[in-house]
Amino acid sequence: MPFYRRSFLYLIRKRAKSVLLLLIFLLVNSMILGTNMILRAAENTETAMEEKAGVQVVCEVLDTAHPITEEEAEAIQNTAEVTRVNRMGQQTARLTDLAPVTASDSTELENQQVILMSYDDMETDGPFADQSYRLTEGELIGPDTRYGAVINAGLADANGLELGDTFSLETEKGGSVAVTVIGKYFAGNESRQEDAALAVYRVENQIYVDNAAYQELFGGSGFYKIAAYTGQPGQLSALAEKIRGILKEKADITTSDALYQQMKAPLTQITRAVALMRLLAFVTGTALVSLLLCMWMRSRQKEMAIFISLGEPRYVLFLQALMEAAAVFFLALLGAGVLGRLAAGRLQGLLTAASETGLSLQVSLEPVDLALLLCIGGGVAVIAVLVSLLPVLLENPKDLLSRMEG
Repeated sequence: MPFYRRSFLYLIRKRAKSVLLLLIFLLVNSMILGTNMILRAAENTETAMEEKAGVQVVCEVLDTAHPITEEEAEAIQNTAEVTRVNRMGQQTARLTDLAPVTASDSTELENQQVILMSYDDMETDGPFADQSYRLTEGELIGPDTRYGAVINAGLADANGLELGDTFSLETEKGGSVAVTVIGKYFAGNESRQEDAALAVYRVENQIYVDNAAYQELFGGSGFYKIAAYTGQPGQLSALAEKIRGILKEKADITTSDALYQQMKAPLTQITRAVALMRLLAFVTGTALVSLLLCMWMRSRQKEMAIFISLGEPRYVLFLQALMEAAAVFFLALLGAGVLGRLAAGRLQGLLTAASETGLSLQVSLEPVDLALLLCIGGGVAVIAVLVSLLPVLLENPKDLLSRMEG
């Protein structure tokens, strides 16, 4: 009779034992599958964090007389690890048809000027990103903004400017550009400034523009600061060295990944705890299944010895026992898959509630989780069968039969 048929008949004959083994496999598989789902969710979350956590290398010039040039900024942008850059410029300009806010009657040039500050993206760097300033109307300058300006509410009120209005800026060299008001802001310290402060030093006269307008007005003037973002936190130091090679000694280069590390800390704790749980599930499951199969094998030693005496290859007996365990294991795997799909939402809720940082893990059942369960759970079954059969397969069948009859 083929060994696979004997396996099937044995499971049918020993229904109680088969059901008990099925329940143990179901428990072990469910624990392993649950940990697989959580670990995969943690891995996906970490990947998303790497892209969104704002890991950056900040370059700020040491001497404003030697700014970062457009060519150097482009070289940084083209560095392999860099996903995007935020170029920041600062110059003085004059309002063509408007008047800056000032309480001084000085006739100096600085009392007629405003500070022009440029960004590629104001939401990720600068006083609005760290919430020092507050946007009251409109929107901030973003990567797609062209010839837009965010102005202080005091400057807007003094000159009757509203969102959508256009005004012109000019330089001492005669360059000019027209920009459109897309936002208004409030700094919070406007009323605490000295009346004698010249216009260029007053917060009301800080105007934020995009780099398209800035470069048209101050082409070739360069930037005083650049933030280079990367989606590879592990390459942050290497990226800093590459940028240092581009800028030489003209800029102070620092790295910033505090937000990423803050977000990663609870995720690392969850990952370590769940990985330990999976290891314990594997070890405990292997021990339980091995113990159960060893107990069953004691009652089958005579049967195995007779088969060996009749010339049955030992590996065939191993395959028979393995098929018995595999059949029960696959049934338990299907049951664990059903339980895993039902429990996914519950696991996600528990993990989110346990995280003080509001970390959200998207726990769901995917084919890769079942594939990993097949590998790990299959290892449990193979090891357990091998441990239970090893004494029988290594012992001489004559000695085994004589001992059992004696």
